Order: sequence, then C-alpha cells, then structure tokens
Amino acid sequence: AAAAAAATDYPPLPPGPYQAADLPNAYVWGCQPGNISAHLPFCDTSLSVDQRLDDLVARLTLQEKLGFIGGSNITGVDRCDNVDNGVLRLGIPPFMNLVETNTNVASRCLWPEKCSTTFMGPSNFGATFNRSLWNAKGAVVSDEMRAFSNLHGFRMQGNNSLIGPSGYGPNLNIIRDPRFGRASELPSEDPYLTAQYGIAYVRGCQEGSDTRYLKMLAGLKHYDAYSMETDREAFNAEITLFDWWDTYLAQYGPVYSQAKVQTVMCSYTSINGVPSCASDYLLNKVARGEFQCPDLLVVSDCGAVNNMVEHNHFVKNMVEAAAVSINGGLDIDMGDDLFAPEALGGRNAVGLAMLAGLITESRLNLSVRRILQKRFVTGLFDPAVDQPYAKIGADVINATAHQQLSRDAALQSFVLLQNKNSILPLRPGRRLAVVGPHAVSRSDLFSDYASRTPCFASDPSKDDTHYCVPTIGEAIARLNVGGTTLIAPGFPTTNSLNGSMVEAAFEAVDQSDLVIMCVGVGLNDAHEALDRTTVRLPGNQEYFVQWILEIGKPMVMILVNGGVPAIDMLADKMEAIVEAFNPGLQADALAATLFGKENRWGKLPVTMYPASFDAVDFSRFDMPASTGYPGRTYRYYTGPVVFPFGYGLSYTTFNMSCTLQTMTVVCKVTNTGNRTGDEVVQMYHSPSTTLRHSLPHVAPIKQLVNFERVQVAPGATATVQFSVGDRDLKLTDREGQYVLYKGTHNLILSRGVGQDVTLSVSVSETKILPPV
Repeated sequence: AAAAAAATDYPPLPPGPYQAADLPNAYVWGCQPGNISAHLPFCDTSLSVDQRLDDLVARLTLQEKLGFIGGSNITGVDRCDNVDNGVLRLGIPPFMNLVETNTNVASRCLWPEKCSTTFMGPSNFGATFNRSLWNAKGAVVSDEMRAFSNLHGFRMQGNNSLIGPSGYGPNLNIIRDPRFGRASELPSEDPYLTAQYGIAYVRGCQEGSDTRYLKMLAGLKHYDAYSMETDREAFNAEITLFDWWDTYLAQYGPVYSQAKVQTVMCSYTSINGVPSCASDYLLNKVARGEFQCPDLLVVSDCGAVNNMVEHNHFVKNMVEAAAVSINGGLDIDMGDDLFAPEALGGRNAVGLAMLAGLITESRLNLSVRRILQKRFVTGLFDPAVDQPYAKIGADVINATAHQQLSRDAALQSFVLLQNKNSILPLRPGRRLAVVGPHAVSRSDLFSDYASRTPCFASDPSKDDTHYCVPTIGEAIARLNVGGTTLIAPGFPTTNSLNGSMVEAAFEAVDQSDLVIMCVGVGLNDAHEALDRTTVRLPGNQEYFVQWILEIGKPMVMILVNGGVPAIDMLADKMEAIVEAFNPGLQADALAATLFGKENRWGKLPVTMYPASFDAVDFSRFDMPASTGYPGRTYRYYTGPVVFPFGYGLSYTTFNMSCTLQTMTVVCKVTNTGNRTGDEVVQMYHSPSTTLRHSLPHVAPIKQLVNFERVQVAPGATATVQFSVGDRDLKLTDREGQYVLYKGTHNLILSRGVGQDVTLSVSVSETKILPPV
C-alpha cells in the first residue's frame, strides 16, 4: 500500500534522453528513449525476454562477458559486495549484486529519519508463527530497496556501491545448534517453519502491484548446510542422503518451487567432500532441476571459490577452481578477483580455464544470460517512465506504517516461558532494579547482519552508532510511572569479566523490591566467524545472577540472544522468564508487554537445551539420536529440555478441542481468561507406534506440518482448519526420497502448553512423492 501511494504522489520522470544520473540505480540508461541502444533488439519491449537476451549476449565481447561474472577491482567497492563493470558502450551501468536484506535494506541513511526500517532478529520472526507478518516484512524491504535505488542510495562501501533491486535475505539455514555463531540470523531449528518463513518473505519481496516486473530479486542464504563458523573455509560436513533431504534441503525446496526465488548464495560448506559452490548435484540437479528453478542465479559466498585452493584443497590452482565451480553451476564469484578479466584488475581465471579447454564459451554464456535475465525481470532494461517501482520515493523509507509493522511483529515475538504467581504483568509504581549487561545494551539488541545504521549520523565514520536505540532499562523506566527504576548492568558487556560495576548493581537491588535481570548473548560472543564454545551464559553472567539471587529479591529474567543459552541451573529460581531474542529497536514494545499493555506473545521456534548439551559434538551434522548421541532439534533430540519447541504462555488462558472431518482438521480455541490474547495452533505429524516399528529407517519423534495464529477475545472461540494432504504425512527414506507409507499416522494438535489432541489418519498404500 505504501508503494502504491508513493507511485501516485511521486513526480513523473523527465522525458529522455537520460543519463545514468537521471535514473534509479542500475537502470540501463542505454535503453531509455532516445539513447544509444534504444533502437537495438535487446531494448525492444515487444520481444520476449529470451529474444532480447539472445540479441544482447551475442553483442558482448568475451571480456565484457567475463566482466559480469566477477567483481571489478576498479570500482573501489568491497569485492564481497560484488559490483560488476557494466558495459558502458551499450549503456549498461555497473550493478551491485549483494545488498544484505535479512533484517532491513543495508543502506546508509539518506538523511535524518530516513534510515531503512530495521526489524528485530529472524528468530523473533520465527517465534511469531505468523505468515502474514513475514510477507509484510518482505513488502517493506522491497518498497524501501526500490526507494533507496530510486534516490541513489548506497551501502557503506562508498558512492560506487549504488543499491539496485538485488538483495540477499532471508537466511534459511536451520539452527542446528545454539552454539552456531550466526544463529541470530535464522528463524528456527525446524525445516517446515523455516520454509514457510522463506516462502512468505520472498513473495513479499518479489511480488507487487506491477505484475510485469519483480519488485526486487530475493536471494537465499546459505545453500547448503552452513552451520559452523569454526574452520568454515575448510569444513567438510559428512551428511547422509537421509539427513540432507530430511533437514538440510527440506526448507529450500518449497521456497524455490513455490516462491520462485531468483538468486541463491552457495555456502562455504563442503558436503561429503564437494564444496557447495562446485556441486553439480546441489546447484544443477537439485536447485535448478528437482526444485524447479531453471533460471536460478547462483553466487558464491565471499571467497568460497578461493577456498577450494587455499583451504579445503579441493583443486590445485585457481584455474581449476574456476572450472569446477562454473561447470558445477556457479554463475558469479563474490569476494575475490578470480573471475574478472585482467582489464578489470582480476586474475582472469575463467578466461584462462577457457583457453585450457576446461570451460566452454557456451557455458559462460549461460551464466551471463542468467545474470542479465534478472535485470530484465526487474524492469531495468525497459523505459523507466511508466514503471511504478521506479517512482517509489523517500516517503516509504521508515514510514509510520513500516514502524508500526515492526512494533506489531515484535509484540508477537516475545515468548513468556515462566510466570509464577502471575508476577507479570508488572504494576507501575514499584521500586525496580533493572540489572545485567543487556539492561543497557544498544547494538547488542540486534542480530548479526542487522543494520549498522539504524540511527542517522552526519559523520559517515560514525554510521555504526546506535545512539537512537532505546535500552531495555530505559524502556522499563518510562512505563514505571510513579515508581523508581534503578539501572545497573553489573558487567559492561555479556562476556566481560570486569567486575568493577557489580557493587552498583548490588546497591540498586538493595533499594528495590523486584529485580529485572537482563542477560543473554551479545555480538561479541557469537557472530560471523565466531561460534560459541558453550551453551551456557557467556562471561560471568551466570555467577552474577546467582550473586543477585542471594540478596533475596524476586527476579524476572529477560533473555536477549540469537542462539538460546542454557539456564537450567537458574530457571527454577526465577519468578518469570521472557525470551526476547534480538528485539533491536523494539525495547519499548518489550516493556509494553512486560507491563501488560500488550498481550500478544509468541512460541519458541527452537529447543532450549540444558547445560549438559555442551557434551554434544558441535561438528556432528547427523540429526537422529544414536548410542551416546542424543540427536538434534525437537524432531530427534531425546535428552532433557529446559523449554521445548513450540512452547509459550500468555496473560490469558485457552482451551482447545479438535476433530478430524474427512481430511480436514478443525480446532476450536476458546479464551477462558479475562484478556484478549493470541494463540498458536500447531499441527505435527508422527507415525503410529506400529508404523514406526515397521519402517526401514528412522523417523522424527514428531514434525511440524502446519500452524495458525489466532487472536481471541475473552469468552470467544476461534476456529482453525488444516487440510491434510499427502505431504503432511510424508517421511524421508535412506535414499532421501519422500515417502507416504501405508499405515496409521498420528496428527498431534498442540498449543505448546496444555493437553495435546491426537487424531489418527489411515493411509491405504505406500507411494513415493516428488521432491516438491
């Protein structure tokens, strides 16, 4: 809606001829009316995209083709952002392939209050179990990306890093282990929930009011099985076909086939000895074939091709690395100068491989076609004057509606894990001590790869400041009207061992009647290139909590983290526990929830493990339990948990009844409390005991197959319906095939709390299902 309004209000583009500066970033000025290429067939909008591509690719020299598949060294932009050189003689400008869009558009602020809308972390979004929110997030990101493009916005890499309509997000790796350094970038440990998030977000990004074009190119990360930062450049994951298709590919297939995602970043991970960025199986057979994305554009993670020589030693030299990656299905090398020709400051590895007969020009042409096809489908080769997306203006950037969506999403993302004696909601006017390092955190409230620029700074060198971000302590103090709020972090950061501030925290607690303990994981503890070594709270936080508990005041724990920490040694001593994940700019929404002004709440999209999980080998990628190994995620984990996947309380209470009518599950959710509240109905599949024992392979304990979030007023009842199809009852066999087995299948309906409802479905014959 915001984009449509902007298209109406924004003044029309001037008549041609155009120069690049007259157009949105990345538009092919040569194709605009009256310009140098406007008469050529590749600019003729009456022809099909394939016909236009045939003409354009035939006009390119070999050096120009090579200039598209690797970053240029002469742009002054970090090669990980990958700006190509364009073809100026045809009016094709340089194009930046990589703009991060996992939580926002990674752009410099245009001016005060025109910084991109920065959402809370992806795990927060996973906790909402709300497809419409995920779709709306994508629409906001694509609106703002077009606005930054139209207004010549750029990334942090300087004025040549001009933002075009190409973004990388969402990140769809699963949270295999909470110690993973990039867990804060991910929505869930569950493949189905992750897939649903990806489908909704990608559709929100790519689809818009002008059905002639995609609003932006959404790119997935990191394909595939990327789940370790430790030795990531050389790491080889040993993964069976069962685990590969049951867990590590399961979330990608639906997004490829249903959302028609345009681009994907292949990962650093080698799988069974083959680097992902050189895997014909992963890139060609599966993604472009089985997952039905023949035009998928594949780019490497930064430096992944170089790793094949320098780190995992898959090949002997860079020419061979270029050959195996291009022939394996890669289109663009990001992060290195390997593919670019010497004229652009590159090492010309692809050109040399062609001279050696290792790569054909027809194979090179295929990559060039994929690269350029993405610019055609976003309208960059067409006249800009009649394109609504080319007219989206600054009014959509951080618009009031976008801010409200961000707040609404946050309200649905916090998870109430414990609430003894209904100590929450808080009553204003109390003497509160808000302690713990996250009481004063600003930048640490964000997930990894969130915006470096949530706050405008006139000095570009200060664009990583977060001065406008409210802290949790400040937000609580604002709502504790008539009371006193003392804020004392105890430790300056989550991993600090400096205890010089502890005494001030003790004094604050002594003067208060309730403690709000804000602890968790910070960006210094886990981020790209750094895994956690333990699931326990970093630094001295665990000791700090114990010391404060000895004072004897009741305590509410607020957790801020990506990968969830183990709190089993502390949980029973808390009056209440709230998992806030990475709330970003939304500390005020968290405070409003704590004080009972809101009652939305989410559910855990992950399992909260105990400290004993540290004994699990971090490098193991197999999921099912085996001798001496408890398995991973709620689908296979057999050990103790602190709080399970899907769990979450509310300030009100609900009852649920469910029936099976033919192949439709009907659940009725009644609010039995005195407050309006949200509930999430979750449907899981589990083979019956008899069927499980007859299977020739392991099966999940249970697995999520559908869900629906509803808001219910006191005394009212909401109805939720789930159609049950073959794919809801499928299991994965040893060969990675999806199989619907003859026998009895159980459907488990759950709210994450209270009594589950189990319904049974009988299947009359066994059959193999397609991959998507």
